Amino acid sequence: MNLKQGSGLVPIRGRGETPWRLVPMPDRDAFDAIYPQHSPDQRDRLYSILIMRLKGAMLQECSKTFGITRERVRQIEAHFQRRLGEHLSKLS
Repeated sequence: MNLKQGSGLVPIRGRGETPWRLVPMPDRDAFDAIYPQHSPDQRDRLYSILIMRLKGAMLQECSKTFGITRERVRQIEAHFQRRLGEHLSKLS
């Protein structure tokens, strides 16, 4: 997984003494590997939402742009953080 290319830092849940840690946003190929079950269109949408949030967009702005609720944006972000943490723990 290429973690150096990303567009910002993503907080993921750590273990032990460090409850949270920041890791770089994966590049697009690595992102696709985290979501192999999704169609390319779904992955494009998820990736766009996450990049928008990493660049500082508020939940409301993302929700209007993609026609979803703020809660759904928050859920997508939380789900990605969990998936990325699981993926990284498998690699180490």
